[in-house]
This record gives sequence, C-alpha cells and structure tokens, in this order.
Amino acid sequence: MPIRVDEDINGRLILNLSTEETLTNNPRFNDLILAFSVVSRTRDTIIVETGNQIVDSLDFLIRGIESLNVQVELSHDLASLMERYRAELDQIANIRQSESAASFLDDAGAPPEIPGLNASAQLLPHQRRGLQLALRDQNLAEFSVQGAGKTAVVLSTFAIWRARGEVRHLLVIGPVSCFQPWRDEVARCFGDTMRTIQWSGSLSTRMRLVPEFHRTDIILCSYDTARRDIMMLRQLVRSSPTLLVLDESHYIKNFSVGARATAVFTLAPYATRRMVLTGTPVPHSLLDLWTQFNFLWPSGSRVLLGTPQQYQELLTQATRPAQELRARLGPYFHRTNQDELQLPPANTHFVRIQPTEIPPEQTRVIRLLELRVLAEARLQLSSVVDRDVLAQWQRARIIRLLQAVSNPGLLLNRPEWSVDQAQDLEMSDLLASIRLFQSGTLMSAKISWVVNKVRQLVSTGEKVVIWTWWVENIRLLERLFSDLNPLLLYGAIKPYEEVTDDEQEQSREKNIRLFRTRADRSVLIANPSACAEAISLHRECHNAIYVDRTYNCGQFLQSLNRIHRVGLPENVTTHYWIPIIDCAVERSVDNRLQIRQQVMYEFLGDQTPALGLDVIWDSDIADNEEELNLDFQDLTQEIASGSQ
Repeated sequence: MPIRVDEDINGRLILNLSTEETLTNNPRFNDLILAFSVVSRTRDTIIVETGNQIVDSLDFLIRGIESLNVQVELSHDLASLMERYRAELDQIANIRQSESAASFLDDAGAPPEIPGLNASAQLLPHQRRGLQLALRDQNLAEFSVQGAGKTAVVLSTFAIWRARGEVRHLLVIGPVSCFQPWRDEVARCFGDTMRTIQWSGSLSTRMRLVPEFHRTDIILCSYDTARRDIMMLRQLVRSSPTLLVLDESHYIKNFSVGARATAVFTLAPYATRRMVLTGTPVPHSLLDLWTQFNFLWPSGSRVLLGTPQQYQELLTQATRPAQELRARLGPYFHRTNQDELQLPPANTHFVRIQPTEIPPEQTRVIRLLELRVLAEARLQLSSVVDRDVLAQWQRARIIRLLQAVSNPGLLLNRPEWSVDQAQDLEMSDLLASIRLFQSGTLMSAKISWVVNKVRQLVSTGEKVVIWTWWVENIRLLERLFSDLNPLLLYGAIKPYEEVTDDEQEQSREKNIRLFRTRADRSVLIANPSACAEAISLHRECHNAIYVDRTYNCGQFLQSLNRIHRVGLPENVTTHYWIPIIDCAVERSVDNRLQIRQQVMYEFLGDQTPALGLDVIWDSDIADNEEELNLDFQDLTQEIASGSQ
C-alpha cells in the first residue's frame, strides 16, 4: 500500500504511515528522515520541515521511499507541484535546445493580439520582442535597461495568459516606490479593465484583503510585507493560478540568501509562471544572479547554475566568467540596451572642485582621516582574526571617509556600527573644525557647489532632483533652500497618500505628484533608497545632481533613468551633475565601480560605457566580505599612493 504525503498550512510535509507501519523499523527509512528537521513523530505520522526548498525536499523524499519498494501517494496540491517541477525541467531543456532568441524571433512573426490593450499603448518593437520571449520561455528574466517599458511587457503577457485561462492573478512584489508606476501603467495600457489592489496596511487590514485576492487581477505587495505575510500569500498563490513577478529583482541579490530571498523562494514553487524585472541584475558581482535565477526556476536552477558552492566554483574556474555565464544564461533573459531606445544622449558633467574652492578645514579633515585609516589598516589587517569584526571595521572606515568628502559635519553623527566591534576613528583634534560644518558656520565644498548650481538652474525655470544618501544632508539642504520650498523623499516620510491625511501631511507619493505637477515646486531632495527605482520624472525634470557616492553600482544606474527614459519630450537634453573632490575615496569609488559596471555589461552583452560613479543603496557598502575587502584594499592603495 502507498504511503500518503500531504502539506500543512505552514508548508511542512506530513507523512501518513498508517498503511506501512513497519516502515519506521527500516534503518534506511530512518536514515532518510534524518535529512529533515522533524517537527513531530507518532506511530503512524511524521511531520518534517522543508524550509524554502519544498520541491527539492519532496523529490528527495519520493526517490528515497520508492527505493525501498514503497509507493508514494501525493495529495492533489503536492501532485500539481511535482507536475510543475517536471514540466519546468522539460522547459529548461527545450529552451536550451531550441534555436537562438534571434532566430526564434525572426521566425515567430507578429506576436499574438493583446486582449484589451488600449490603442494608444501599443508595444514598441523591443517590447514586442520581450513579449514573445516571455510567451516562449514562460519564466523570463527581463533585464532591459531602465525606462524600456518592462512593466508594459509584463502586463501584456499577463493579459494573453489570462485570456487563455493559464493564469488568473498577477502578484507583483517590489519596492514601495514601484506601486504608483504600476497603477499608472495599468491605467495607460488597460484603463479600468484590470482591477488592482495594494497589499499593505495593518495586519487586520491585510487579513481583510484575503477574499479580495480572488476578485482582483493585480496585487501589489512590498518585499517586506511579503516576508511578513508569507504563509498567507503562499496559501493564496497555491489556491489560484498566479503569475508572480519580482520588480527590481536585485533586491534579492544577496548570495547569502537574506530574508527577502527566503520569502520569495517560499512562494516561487506555487506560482504558475514567474518573471523578474531589473535593469541592473549585477550591481556588485556575478554572484548577484544566483538568487534571481533560483527564484525564476526553483525546480531547475540547479541545472542552470548548480548549488551555491558549484556556482562559486564555476565563476572562479572560468577564464572569462561574464562571457561564459552569458552563454549559459543568455536564452533565459531578455535585454534591451540603451541605444535601442533611441533617446538623445544625456550630458554627464563631472565637475572637479578645485583645491582653492575647498575650505582648508575640510581638506585637513579628509587628509588626516585618510592617514589614520591607512595607519590602522597596516595594524588591523594582520592582527584581526574575526572576519566579521574586520568587515565591520572596514565598512566603518569607508563610511567615515565618504562623510568627510560629502560634509564633515556628518562625522559628529552617532556611528551606525557597534563601537564594541569597530572603534570609531580618533577625531578629538578635529572636533573644532567638524563643528563648524555641523553648525553651518562653514559649508562643505560639495554642498556649496550644489547650492549655487541649483539656484542657477531654478532661476532659468528648470526643475532639479538632488540625490544624497545622508539624511542630515537632506535636512541641511532643506534649510538652505527654504525659500524654494523643496520637496523631500526619504525613509522618515511615509510612502503613501491616505484619504485621512490633512493638507499639510507629507508622503512620498504626494511629494512626487507635487514635483511633477506644480510649477512652484522645483526642487526635489531625495534619498536613493527611497525612490531611485520605479518612479518616472523624465517629462518634468531634466537635471539631476549627485552629492554622495559609494561602491554600489546598481542604485546610480537606476537613478539615472528617473529622468532619462522612453517618453522623453522632444528637443530636451538630460543633464547629470556630479561634483568631485580629488581624494583617495573618490578615486577608489571610480576604480571599483568601473570594474563592476564592465562586468555587468559584459554579461548582458551591452556596449554602454561604464561611468564609474554611484550612490549608496541602503546602508551597505558591499554585499559580501570578499567585495568589501577588495573595495577597502583599493581604497588603502589610493591613500598610500596619495601619501607618496
């Protein structure tokens, strides 16, 4: 008699052994169960945890039990899951063996009609190409450059699959800033024929949305909310055919598989189809791709890339890892390059601030901190054994040098790291100079340049977005531009507008709308982590100024395309303004970012030149110790070179 395997509400496997009670006496069976974390065990029932690898766990369990000449009977839901698993492996093989994407598109002819698409929203040639590849591959990585219209490709694909009865819902998981652009694009492409809800609010509010899921076409959810509601969302996705999409999928790039990746890995096997969207899939290194493709092909990622260890070995042993990885993964992603959008080229102005324009007090602070970091490095690198402590120390020193270059007043901020692990730099003899910048008696060279440039642009009728990671810089610039009534976007301002808001209450959604629609609101001061992605300002604003930079290349490339994308008005030139101080940390940022961008573009087959400049994303300097160590080594080499 077969034993039955079912799944409980928490995604754990339930083995009913009532038909094979003697199986528990079999040493080979007990060895098989040792591979799992056992939640409970009775005479005829065993419940085991599978983590976020239910498909692999179930396949392993079935093979092991059947090797004992015992049949396995799966519940309906688990049988459907395994059916999708085997179909996915077949699909990967079919894509690999099929003609190239270029040949396929040449032979495919016109894409199918898109049900309900507004006549004014017809797809552009590069979007039709993405649509056809999505329909062929079923699970597609859409890695087109920002502003290429990836959202319209997803919506069109969903409309076709929905009309065929292959999916019923579109669940989009992304940053909060993507919600309004998705709503705007749904309205532009399909009017009110697709119902959209936002999965947010208090827990009780979200619980009341459960019945709405089944009556809704498109559900918008943030990564953090998905993590909190993973059990609820898994039940909903399991209960109805769903296209699951990760917008800005580089949010799950952490190779160590953080909380966001764990959550979406749990959902992925239950989705009927999956897509990932990002224009910057490799913001740090080629390691960033593993989690994205593991989500996209949860049953077949091991075929494509192997285990994490095997993937690392693949990259280490490859002569040209980016090229070899492109050959392996090329059939499974779509890329529209910047040149294909036929946009007028943007003007990037790297403004080197002359030494005479830098306050002597700032020059002294930067130089002395550089020398102290170099002196500490020569001691720390040889004496610190704990790698976590060393990484914390390296990150702390990089942050302090970045602060000194941006605005020395930031150095009086409370450290963002544990002083037990990484003592702060000795700055007692510099406090008098630092306080001059904090009090406003002195203005740093970059802040001073930004103030003058913004006023010049605004006086000619231009709108300007200012990017700075440091919240204290946002507040300082708000005071300096108080007469211009600037709009702010950063973490302390709530994401959404609500019907209960009074007229004075701020939200990021409201501030973006005011910036876009009000002629008297010409200055937007933004933190990259709050809105570098998913918003469009290109019709209203054509000048972006960058105050801060760091070693992460994804956020800068994302932010560039907030004002330079498809739909740019005719006869308009986009300007990026980047003030630079000639010092070790600025040179090091350039070096490392050029390398990272070149690796990403080589993988994508993109000829776009690397700018080598970026801004901070979240609070991280690097995602892993290896990258952080390379960044820090480059920095200390630049300091040493400058000393000589």
